Amino acid sequence: MHGLSLSVRAWSLLLIVLTMNLAMLPVTAEDEGGENGTETVRDGRVIGVLTSPEQTYERTWFIEQNEWMSLSVDCDQCTVLLEIDGTSTEITNQVTYQAIQNGTASMQISSPITEFVSYSLIERIDETNPTVRPSPGEAISNQEAWLCTEDDRCADIQSGLEAVPSTEFINGEFVLGVVENNQAEYVAVQANAGQTLELQVLHATQDLSVQVYFQTEIEVQLNGILTQETALETNLRPDAEFWHAESDGRFMLKIESESPRTAYALKQVLHAPLPSSLMVNISQETIIQGHHHAVVIVETTDTESFSIIALHRNVSADVEQLVDGTWLSATQFTFSVGTMEALYPYPNTSAFRFTIHGERFALEVATTQFDDLGSTLEAPSQRPSTPSMNNESWPTLQRDTDPIQGQLTLAIHDTADVYKLEIIGYEDSIHLVQVSLVGANLEVLQIDMWELDQTTWETIDTRNAVRVNGKVQTALELPPGTHFVRVSHNDVSNATNHSWGSQVSSIPYMITTASQVIDEGYEPYFPPDESTVRWGEVARWFMGLLFLAPCIYFAVIFSSNRRLALEMSTKTQQLAWFKQQMDTGEVEPNTLRKTLDKSLQAIAQLDWATACTTWGPTDGEHRTDGIAMAVWVLDQRLAKNENTLPVMVGIHVIKGQWELAALRFDAPEGEAYTIKRVEPRFLHRGEEIFLDTMNEGNITFLTVELSGSASSVDIEINGRCDGIPSAARMPQAIGTSALEEE
Repeated sequence: MHGLSLSVRAWSLLLIVLTMNLAMLPVTAEDEGGENGTETVRDGRVIGVLTSPEQTYERTWFIEQNEWMSLSVDCDQCTVLLEIDGTSTEITNQVTYQAIQNGTASMQISSPITEFVSYSLIERIDETNPTVRPSPGEAISNQEAWLCTEDDRCADIQSGLEAVPSTEFINGEFVLGVVENNQAEYVAVQANAGQTLELQVLHATQDLSVQVYFQTEIEVQLNGILTQETALETNLRPDAEFWHAESDGRFMLKIESESPRTAYALKQVLHAPLPSSLMVNISQETIIQGHHHAVVIVETTDTESFSIIALHRNVSADVEQLVDGTWLSATQFTFSVGTMEALYPYPNTSAFRFTIHGERFALEVATTQFDDLGSTLEAPSQRPSTPSMNNESWPTLQRDTDPIQGQLTLAIHDTADVYKLEIIGYEDSIHLVQVSLVGANLEVLQIDMWELDQTTWETIDTRNAVRVNGKVQTALELPPGTHFVRVSHNDVSNATNHSWGSQVSSIPYMITTASQVIDEGYEPYFPPDESTVRWGEVARWFMGLLFLAPCIYFAVIFSSNRRLALEMSTKTQQLAWFKQQMDTGEVEPNTLRKTLDKSLQAIAQLDWATACTTWGPTDGEHRTDGIAMAVWVLDQRLAKNENTLPVMVGIHVIKGQWELAALRFDAPEGEAYTIKRVEPRFLHRGEEIFLDTMNEGNITFLTVELSGSASSVDIEINGRCDGIPSAARMPQAIGTSALEEE
């Protein structure tokens, strides 16, 4: 924890340095009514300008009669000229002036060298603050305050706890005024119960003090005073002060000075109250912040510690732990800036409750897991006493593992970790298990292994090992069952010579195992009972019949198609018979279409010549050494889709094997044909049907419905025959006139 504290402080210093450097980086801005200069803007306000010998920086603004302005400057060799009411005055340090007439004021900054000129300017102060403190209930104009609803959006937590303004010195975010002749001024700020008022001096030409009263029906002077003993160094940001409203009412600010005249700018912020209790998820939100009082609940586990450091201000808090549904008595902590505080949970803790007190506080919280073997469990220090005892709280040490991390968390007096070994194998099998430790603190660690009787839980055999030749390693022959390994500190008295929860470094280690089967033992045999045997036979017959069902189905289909093919082989002019049936009206075209679709697969079982004869005269034929094609134009009534041309195509592979085969219907002239339906259902797109692979001797018949306006159609087949790109095209085009003749 000490190393962590140093690391946090180092990072904090680095962030502060970076923030200061960034704050001084110049940014280019355009001045109202003046030349362009290189201005530095911080928190929405111009705080300085980088000058050069050849350039004069100018800033102008309008000011009304009786309004005040105030300027403070810090530089080495610069010259600052202020022109107001027609009079030009050289400023060396600071000035506060009241305009005697309406007009334009200007400020000019020049320097013989390149230097950064820091300045703080209040352009207009409309001095209307009363000089007599109003009594409770007396009507008075309330000063409109800047309302901050979320602290993380109002403040830059890395640089400070104060809210960061976003404008120049104007009413709203600031209280502006001039104290004259030692006469105090009063400013009222309306507030609701639970709100916190923040005040910070950001401009003061002389000494300044602010006392705060709270008025309801009565008046109470609040503790604390905001003081600035001398003139505020230009753009210096002193600490802010905070006051809390216990009820609805108004803050009454008494602003006074012992100097004859003091111009000032006070940042004023009203912070919204926090809920009565707040749940915080540390994995998503690492900073707990607020005002006055907060109750924060953080969920945790009993293997998760908290590392807490206060940011910018010390914080006091009462810390409680929720153990088995009961909040244990609170412990008071003081979290200091730059000092990391570690909080460890009690066993079975599920949440921490922080009751925080402070005018303004911010705590950075980090979590650290101290479970063993990545199991989310803290390994117990003792092994279970009986086999009936629930051992789920003992992490399991697997066999043949790579190194896995565990640790002895000495802060909570954790000086031993006991792990269970689950040995699985056949009866009478013997397993040699080796356990080794790896780490930087092996000299204080030892290993114990126990072989236990699985019935009585008595120790049968044991092994113990300490560091020898730079190793902590031991092995034991174990039968199947549950056995245990313990990693422990060999000097417990000195390791626990501190109070529980103290920030004491843990001792991490890596544990690894290796195993080997010495005797496999005997595989257990359990003879089945009579009912198992009987129902097993029934199941075998049932499953056998289920496997045969597809074969029977396809056999029936094949036999049916074969009978249909033999029946059709004895007939000719089948297409003419279909037309005759439709002409007489004896059979509906839809019924004949289904008969035709069924016949396509049956006819394919016949030889090519018989199949073609069965259908009747063709409307086109083509034959090569390797393939034969035939086409028939069908009666349009056999088409399922209207306005389509139905054709039937037969393909016979005489020699070779076709791959990636596609049947294409090409329109020699006019728009291309579109295939609307194919039977059997081959894949198709546009004017092509994808036949894929056709082996030697294969006969395929298919019907196609074509949509298009062309007067004829060419039919071709292309693909790869025996691996060689091949194509076959019918020499004659099939004209739609053939359909009209039908």
